[in-house]
Amino acid sequence: MTLEEVSEGQVVVKSLWGGFGQRRKLLSLGIYPGEKIRVIQNSAFGGPVLLEVRGVEVAIGRGVARKVEVENLKK
Repeated sequence: MTLEEVSEGQVVVKSLWGGFGQRRKLLSLGIYPGEKIRVIQNSAFGGPVLLEVRGVEVAIGRGVARKVEVENLKK
């Protein structure tokens, strides 16, 4: 699944898709394979996806969120 499909909760990043610039932007935000992140808000009505990455809140667009493959963490 991708970040765009996660409503809320902890996930681990599996892979990043897109071109060099897209991946570089995600890496600069601390979003890289193996990293655990928390989806704070992902509205079904569109708008950015709000994440917590290493204790910092970041917002990414839905198009970018489609490029991040993730897996839910077991509770």
